[in-house]
Amino acid sequence: MTLCASLLIVAQTAGRGPALEWEVKVLEELVRLDTDATLRKNYDKAAEMIARYAEELGMDVSIVGDEVPNVVAKLDVGAEKDLALVSHYDVVPAKGPWKLVDREIDPFEPIVIDGKLYGRGAADDKSAIAASLGAIRELKGEKLRYNPLLIVVGDEEVGGTGIKEVVEKRCITGDAAVILDASIEYLSVGASGVVDGWIKVKGKGGHAGYPHVARNPIYGLVRLIGELEKFASFRSTKLSDLPSPPSSPIQRVWGRFTVTMLRAGQKHNAIPGEASAGFDMRLFPGEDLNQALEELKSFLTDAASRLGLEVELEIVGSVNDGWRTPPDHPFVAEVLSAMERAMGKRAIAAELGGNDGFLFAKRGVPTVAIGAIRVPENNIHAPLEFVYLEDVAALKRLIVELLKPGAS
Repeated sequence: MTLCASLLIVAQTAGRGPALEWEVKVLEELVRLDTDATLRKNYDKAAEMIARYAEELGMDVSIVGDEVPNVVAKLDVGAEKDLALVSHYDVVPAKGPWKLVDREIDPFEPIVIDGKLYGRGAADDKSAIAASLGAIRELKGEKLRYNPLLIVVGDEEVGGTGIKEVVEKRCITGDAAVILDASIEYLSVGASGVVDGWIKVKGKGGHAGYPHVARNPIYGLVRLIGELEKFASFRSTKLSDLPSPPSSPIQRVWGRFTVTMLRAGQKHNAIPGEASAGFDMRLFPGEDLNQALEELKSFLTDAASRLGLEVELEIVGSVNDGWRTPPDHPFVAEVLSAMERAMGKRAIAAELGGNDGFLFAKRGVPTVAIGAIRVPENNIHAPLEFVYLEDVAALKRLIVELLKPGAS
C-alpha cells in the first residue's frame, strides 16, 4: 500500500468521519434496540428497521420466517449472479451499567469514544449490517458485478433458527456467500464443526446417611473426567490443512474437546442416581463428523469398561459439521483481491468457532467469512463490547470492492 493510500484510509475512518457518518447513525439505531436472543426481544422492530433502510436503497425486501423475522433484500442490477451478504441482528444478553474508567455505559445506549463505538452488538454483529447497507448505498445506481442479496437473521446466537428458515426452508442462498460475522484480520475459508452433548454416568440413588446401599455416580463421573482429558489430547492431534487464526497455539486448525458443565444432585442429604458432564467437541473444517463421533463413542465404551461404569452419551441440538472452501477456489481469490484493494493485505485462515456458512457450503455455494470483529479485543459476549469504527469502514470498503464494476 502506498503512503498516499494509507493517509486516505486514515482520513476516511478517523472518529466518525464524513465517509462513515451514515453507517454510524444506522449502527447506533440498531444498538439501541435490545435484541436479546434468549428472550427474542424486539425482533420485529429490528427486522422492520433493517427492511426500512433496505427499501430506502431501492431493494426488493421481504421479511420471512415462521419462528423469527428475517430480512431478505435484493438489489437487482441485472448481474448474472447474486452475492449473499449474511449477518444477524440478535445479541447475547447484557446487564448494565458497564464501567469504563471514570464513567458508566448503558449497553443499549451507544457511545463513541476514541474511534470506538460501545454497546451490545456493536461488533457482533450489528456492525456488519451497517457496513453492508452502507456499501450498497455507496454503489446505488451503478452497474455491479453481483446483485447484492442482503440476508439478516435472528436467533444466530442461540441455534441459528433464522438462517435455517431462510436457507433450508426458503432455499435462499445466492450464488456465492460472504458471512459477515467473523474477524477483520483475515478472510476465513472455513469454520469448525460443533457437537454438543452430555456424558451421563448412571448410579443408584439413596439417602446420604446410608451410602453403603447406594452407588454414587459422582465419584464415577470424576474418574471419567480424568479419562476425558486424555481424549481432549487425542482430539488435538487431528489437524486441518487450513491455517489457524493469528496467535493460535497450533498453526493449523485442530480438533478440540472440552468439558463445559457438570450436573448432579439436588439436595445435600441425597445421593443422586445420575451425574452428567456437558461437553463441546469442535471438528476441524472438513473433518468427517461420523468418524469423530465413532471415536468418542469408542473411547467412552473403553473407559466405561475399565472403570466399571454405566455410561450413556446424549447429543443435544442440531450438529454443525463445519465447512471449508478450498483456498484456491476462484471466489476466494476474488475476495482476497478485494481485500487487498480495500485493506492493503491478503490473509486467510479458518475459524476455531462455527458460523452460518455451513448451511451455504453444504449446498455447493462458494462461501467465505469476514466481519468487523477482533477477538478477544472487542469484548464480544462480554461487558464493554465495542467496535472500531475504522474496522466498520474497512469492511464496507471490502464489500464495495467486491461488488463494484471492474473488480476481479
